[in-house]
Amino acid sequence: MKPSWRKPAPLGWSAAREGQYTTAAPLLGGASITLLGLVITDRDRFRWPDPTLLALALTALFMVMAVVWGVRSRQYLYSRGDVEAWWGPLSEMSDDRHEELIQDQRMHYSMWSRLAGRADFCYSSGLLCLATASSLALVPPAHAAAPAWRWLAAGTTAAPVVVVLLAWAMPYLCNVIRKWQADDHGST
Repeated sequence: MKPSWRKPAPLGWSAAREGQYTTAAPLLGGASITLLGLVITDRDRFRWPDPTLLALALTALFMVMAVVWGVRSRQYLYSRGDVEAWWGPLSEMSDDRHEELIQDQRMHYSMWSRLAGRADFCYSSGLLCLATASSLALVPPAHAAAPAWRWLAAGTTAAPVVVVLLAWAMPYLCNVIRKWQADDHGST
């Protein structure tokens, strides 16, 4: 069986990623840098300014890295149509040249997928840090009255953080439990 051209699935995923790294990540990174300045200048208005600053700094770092990995990955994503635009119709090429171009595209697609995966990890981590920072910033200062609405807002923004962390940790925890159970049953 001859190798074929690789394509993202779903087909719109590469365009969605591109928007994520060229629009969303820079905007969120810039907003977190702005919020850093706000927390630094008004420390007394926050219950936990230092953890808030850490979460915002991590947000900025992850968002910048999402942009870097996203842009680096994009150079490796191209289609059969892109190849034909540069090299001419594939039907007019020798079988060896056609096969070589397919192999190059498959190798480059794998590189795109790996680098885009890094960008996805950084973007997701940045969103998680931003939600953490938002939750920390919403907690009322210790010296202020603690209105229920403010605590509710802090809890509401903390909930996705807990859910995501559990979703990331559950496969690992399940494997640990399975191994523990297997070891326990093996020793009896």
